[in-house]
Amino acid sequence: MVSAEPGSKLQLFEQTSQYRHWRFTPETLETLRAANNKQGVDRVLHALREEAHMDDQSSRISEATTNLLSPFEELQLINHYLQMIVRTITALARKYRETNMLRPESINNIKATAINYMKRFYLHNVVFDYPPKNTMLTCLYLATKAENSFMKIEDFIRPLQDAEGRKGGKVQTKSDDILDLEFVVIQSLQFELAVHHPYRAAYGFFLDMQPYYDVAVLKTAYDRTVHFNDISLFTDLVFLYQPSQIALGAFKLAAKEVDIDIDVYLAQRFDARALEV
Repeated sequence: MVSAEPGSKLQLFEQTSQYRHWRFTPETLETLRAANNKQGVDRVLHALREEAHMDDQSSRISEATTNLLSPFEELQLINHYLQMIVRTITALARKYRETNMLRPESINNIKATAINYMKRFYLHNVVFDYPPKNTMLTCLYLATKAENSFMKIEDFIRPLQDAEGRKGGKVQTKSDDILDLEFVVIQSLQFELAVHHPYRAAYGFFLDMQPYYDVAVLKTAYDRTVHFNDISLFTDLVFLYQPSQIALGAFKLAAKEVDIDIDVYLAQRFDARALEV
């Protein structure tokens, strides 16, 4: 983590809980996930040994040991449910597009906040203890509140239950599955629910760049920037860099696609030393 020089004024983002508590190095993330996974595996094996001792079924321990997830496999499973957040918020937006329940401009922020919540949650918990489906739904429901798009729990689960009913199976999603886990998630987030995303920073860059470039071409670059920001949600970038850095990196990638040299803008608008990472 980069600390401010003595006597220097902190930037706005440096004053946030996200900067203070949710920034890591790649090595720290890997170590944290490995230790977290090991604790979860050890708890499962301990419970199985006690059960096997009572039932005299020691063969179950070796079978379970083979099937327990590694840190990499656990991360893959979590990432699958991060993708499900996108599908679920899309289904909710489609269901309530005729109402003001979910404003179109809030969708990206809700999606990004929910994904961030889930990524943070599983830095301190494991899928052995908290199955990712219910965690995913709880994080998404919390994100609607945090992003000022509150929905009643009945409205939140209705499209999910409708989808389950259309598949011919019994309805599995219940409000209690989400509400019972809500405090656990908030506690794991250290009660820090404000999340800062690259979307706002990217839009700020888009507005600030308009005097320097053709606005129509710049708009095309901005649309691609949003796409790259979407991709970044499923990486560890949010734990490694500030939102403005992610947004600027995305804008530079997008600018190359439309032959815009944003280094011209950066050189005129900012002190080069301030852009060093």
